[in-house]
Amino acid sequence: MSTLQVQTVLYNNSKDTLIMSLDSLKKSLEVSCFYTKEFTNARICYGDASPLRIFSDKEVEKLNQEYGQIFSVHYTYFNCNTGTSKGHNLLAKNCDTDYLILMNPDIIFSPRFLIEAIKPFNNDNLDVGIVEGRQVPIEHPKEYDVRTGETSWSSGACSVIKTELFHKVGGYDEKTFFMYCDDVDLSWRIRLIGKKIIYQPLAPVFHAKRLSSKGQWQATNAEAYYSAEAALLMAYKWSNSELLSKLIFNFKSSKDENLIKAVNNFEMRKEKKLLPVQLDKEHKVSEFINGNYAEHRFAL
Repeated sequence: MSTLQVQTVLYNNSKDTLIMSLDSLKKSLEVSCFYTKEFTNARICYGDASPLRIFSDKEVEKLNQEYGQIFSVHYTYFNCNTGTSKGHNLLAKNCDTDYLILMNPDIIFSPRFLIEAIKPFNNDNLDVGIVEGRQVPIEHPKEYDVRTGETSWSSGACSVIKTELFHKVGGYDEKTFFMYCDDVDLSWRIRLIGKKIIYQPLAPVFHAKRLSSKGQWQATNAEAYYSAEAALLMAYKWSNSELLSKLIFNFKSSKDENLIKAVNNFEMRKEKKLLPVQLDKEHKVSEFINGNYAEHRFAL
């Protein structure tokens, strides 16, 4: 029997969406308890980075009255935009449960998610660090071993990790990544100490993602900027100087304001000696393939 903390960082999310997520978590915990009795103690922790509180104290109390028999609801209003990395680290700081689920606020769990997501941890043949659920309706395209589930990195959209391991590697690198690639970086640091990243297609979650009419991601302005910023920081931190030089040249040559802003911010960090310690100089775990952080099975 194990204990579980499910945590997510909020930012202007719809209450209706959050309630749908809670309902699905309740169902998944009930199914898990019925078939395996794996989790006897669970809680969900919200860290709200929104400009204004999403939930009042009375609403949180009402949530605990509604879901209290299955899990408790804990709500922290940060009163600042922490970003995902710092927000998750704050929520996990004093956590002593056996497992953590790191997830996006809009995740809808399938009923058997918890049953299937925990299975790889019980496989004596695998030294498992993180288990990632399968996102639907748009599955992440990165490659994985169909026999073991082993893959390059685990998406922070919905992943399970042992709390002890999260603390051991220092959680997310909040000083480097505000959002985007914090999950890749965490996964690779876990792989550096010999743990495996497992993709579990039998543990699906619904994650609302949209594609354009051409089948491409539709990024917001903020997503475009932070993904560009993260690309530079990943190339530097993970010792890929050739890629970093190419990115800097391309960003400076671009007319895209997000790319220019990202490279200017990177150079400011470099000048002020705010860049992270470089890792994996022998390239044992890092993968930079065609603009991605793993081999992909299909293109989006």
